[in-house]
Amino acid sequence: RHGGDFVGLRQKLPYIKGLGCTAIWISPVFRNGPNSYHQYAMHDFTLIDPRLGTLEELRDLTTAAHELGIYVIIDVVMNHMDNAFAFEGHEQGSAPFKMHEDEEYRLVLRHPERELFATPAGKQPYMDFWYNNTWDPDATYGGPVYGKWGQAAVDEGKGTYPYSDFHHNGDLIDYTNPWQITLGKIYGMMDDLRLESRRVQDKYIAMTKALISSVDVDGFRVDTPMQVPLEFFKSWAPAVREHARSLGKERFGLFGEFFVTTERFATMTGRGKTPDMYGHDAFIDGPATLKGGIDYSYYWYFVTTLVRKKPEFTDGFPLAYKNEGLMLDTVDPVTEQSEFAMWTFCNNHDNWRLQSMTGTAQMRMCIAIISFWPGVPLHYAGDEQDLDTPGSALDGWAREELSASMAWRAVRTTLEGNPADRDNFDMTSSSYRYVQRLNAMRRAYFGNFGSEQCDVVETPADKIPDVLVFTRGCTDAGRVTLIANFHSSHSKDVSVATPWAQGMQVFDILAERGAA
Repeated sequence: RHGGDFVGLRQKLPYIKGLGCTAIWISPVFRNGPNSYHQYAMHDFTLIDPRLGTLEELRDLTTAAHELGIYVIIDVVMNHMDNAFAFEGHEQGSAPFKMHEDEEYRLVLRHPERELFATPAGKQPYMDFWYNNTWDPDATYGGPVYGKWGQAAVDEGKGTYPYSDFHHNGDLIDYTNPWQITLGKIYGMMDDLRLESRRVQDKYIAMTKALISSVDVDGFRVDTPMQVPLEFFKSWAPAVREHARSLGKERFGLFGEFFVTTERFATMTGRGKTPDMYGHDAFIDGPATLKGGIDYSYYWYFVTTLVRKKPEFTDGFPLAYKNEGLMLDTVDPVTEQSEFAMWTFCNNHDNWRLQSMTGTAQMRMCIAIISFWPGVPLHYAGDEQDLDTPGSALDGWAREELSASMAWRAVRTTLEGNPADRDNFDMTSSSYRYVQRLNAMRRAYFGNFGSEQCDVVETPADKIPDVLVFTRGCTDAGRVTLIANFHSSHSKDVSVATPWAQGMQVFDILAERGAA
């Protein structure tokens, strides 16, 4: 199967362990609709998708990973499900977004009756979540919800379908509209759950608790959290953490896909902050929600400096970090200490591979930076083997598997073909060893994750054009200075102050010694 399964991943855990990674993030595991290779079209939150394997095989995977000191994080989806409904009057096309007016839309089934499930709510396309076309002219959506820049929006209208587990509002088209991004149907093809409903919240909480108990998972990566109302996270996150603690998991991880502005994900990091709270000891009411997430702030600076060849924006890295320090609640709800837990990355499964737009040297520099920057470095499978298929990952192009697949020969990236067409579980490749060294050095210098000193980043008082310089360390004796030249067309001589005393020996810890 494209992408592998639980048994195959278990067999390759030594490869991941050898790379130096201490956690794996795997695809959503619940049953999906037909032909949904990406696993984000949820169909049943109580069943494991048989294309990935069985419940026992998933439990065997987590057990084997734990024996190797590797955490397992599972991707979870709560915003949407499969595509079982159409909006009345728009069965064959896009449905304009509506909120309150004209009684919104009645939902129309796409499936014949023989394919429906018998439920307490009658025949339904989903076993546990049910639609209801009963209009209530006095019902509201509550809120608030939050917009692109972190601003709160409150529902001042009336009329919706509160007895339905799904939204009846039409398609999501305008991603800047806070109500549309919360209530609209993503891509016009994934049924949007009514997550502001306590009934829906209770069902989903029970299902994710069952997953933790059944397979001993260590954390969740939340898909599309920007489309989820904050009140859902304020209910779900503490319930999940409490259940995990009852199983001995004191620090269960909850991380989001923060493919949004910093202002937006600031509302759902920790207790959450709105713009008026930045720099102050003030937070959105209620408990902590997500611990951190996939942080696009730094990724866009990598794209700007390396892909668009604008190295003058190199100073954006420390600026973004300074701003996040003011905007984010990084206090861990268990330790009550500040811990910067954002995931920094060069690539992920939704974007073009950076090296396909630049080159291996630029990719390696990016990996070095995220390895020593605060937070958690995210390594995308295949980067350590120089996979470089061009194209958007949302179209499947940058989601190459590491096992041999001759299909990739149709997309040539070198004179010899495409590296993705061969068996890429090569633990001797140059890039594999490079990432391996970086991870080993990260453990040696920054193993004390959770220490506030680890999160201090020092940069030169005077900017050095096109060059990123920063010093960081968890102890005074174990400090690392990284110097990265973003002007890729030529080398540069720079003079920087260092934290070391005169006469101290300094080594290039990225250099590979003893190599043939």
